[in-house]
Amino acid sequence: MEKQNLKTGWLKALLSLHNQIKTDPPEKDLDDLLKDLIQVFPTGCLYPPNPSVDTITKLQVIFDALLLWSTSAPIPSDLKIQLQDAIHDVKIKLEAATFSFYDTSQSLQALFHVLTTTVNTMGLLNFSQKVNSLDLSQEPQAIDTQLLSRNKNTGKFAYVANFGSNTVSVINTSSNTVVTTVPVGVAPSSVAVTPNSKFVYVTNSGSNTVSVIDTSSNTVVATVSVGVIPFGVAVTPNSKFAYVTNAGSNTVSVIDTSSNTVVATVPAGVAPFNVAITRNGKSAFVTNFGSANISIIDTSSNTVTTTVPVGPGPVDVAITPNDKFAYVPLVVNGQVSVIDTSSNTVIATVPVGSQPAFIAITPNGKFAYVTNFLSSNVSVIDISSNTVIATIGVGSSPLGLAITPNGKFAYIPNVGSATVSIIDTSSNTITATVPVGDGPFDVAIQ
Repeated sequence: MEKQNLKTGWLKALLSLHNQIKTDPPEKDLDDLLKDLIQVFPTGCLYPPNPSVDTITKLQVIFDALLLWSTSAPIPSDLKIQLQDAIHDVKIKLEAATFSFYDTSQSLQALFHVLTTTVNTMGLLNFSQKVNSLDLSQEPQAIDTQLLSRNKNTGKFAYVANFGSNTVSVINTSSNTVVTTVPVGVAPSSVAVTPNSKFVYVTNSGSNTVSVIDTSSNTVVATVSVGVIPFGVAVTPNSKFAYVTNAGSNTVSVIDTSSNTVVATVPAGVAPFNVAITRNGKSAFVTNFGSANISIIDTSSNTVTTTVPVGPGPVDVAITPNDKFAYVPLVVNGQVSVIDTSSNTVIATVPVGSQPAFIAITPNGKFAYVTNFLSSNVSVIDISSNTVIATIGVGSSPLGLAITPNGKFAYIPNVGSATVSIIDTSSNTITATVPVGDGPFDVAIQ
């Protein structure tokens, strides 16, 4: 429904643009639009952390005009639909509450591919016109490809919560070395980076607080008192709120990140361990370890709207990028429950290793990586079939898990060996092992 509303809004905007945009012959229109795109698409314009508002506004105007051009383009109807869908997809990425460089670049690459097909299909163009249009369409594509290669790992730093040493290790993901160690509270168990990359929120389960790290200086700039045994934390896509699960008081604390104060306390199930927030920011999924279910919180009202039975011992939860499914490892029975978020029911269970604990889903939504604490390995689930396609041995007693924003690497803290294993997701092999503090519990990537 949200996507449909966006499309309706764009169509209304296009009607107002109709009288403003000069409608020359299609081949000239397309060249003009491609030239405009090149002009506002310099190298680095989308480079992390965020593009400027001015850049996004200019790109939106061009894509609106390109969408209007497509309605009368001299191409087959099925290609028109492909082109319009590709344009819509880019616009959705540009308008997302949390800008993703990698996701946007992938959508742009898909659009440029359709544009190339469009130019080759346009029968009204002579040879020189076609060559010129192809050159124009490939120039921004080359810029985008350059940005992708520049941004090889996407995540700059990995933040590792060391439960046993009361610290956070900061790993440079380019060199895979620890560049600094930040003292925090007692027994840090979970860590989350704000989507704007400015802060890291760390739950200190032994001191009932949350430490806030400024990523520009890697120092603690605030300490927030929350409930008893704060275990998990997640930040909303707009970076405005942090949700903290309090396993000892059966509640969730909601922190306003602008003031670093608790603005709401939400009753949950028994021993809430972890939390994940949907990409649209509307719901928070909380795993209740002691009551074998998931509490779903409406973030607009901070009330529990639904409780979903999932099986014994839910520890962690991850939600697919399209918000359609939630994956929940069950440490007691060695399975992962799959929730259909449209019905909030379990539709599948996937057998994995022994004592599955944490889970993360690749940015493309194709695979889920699960740490198996007792069997010291990682299961890779193919989301399309909900079957395990690979099992990767890592360090001793792996717990937390994070995947780089470009989906190329998975970082696995091994609580038993005081290391972080780094998996190349293209080959599902270990490419590096990084020594960190004592008892590394969780990891988040900037």
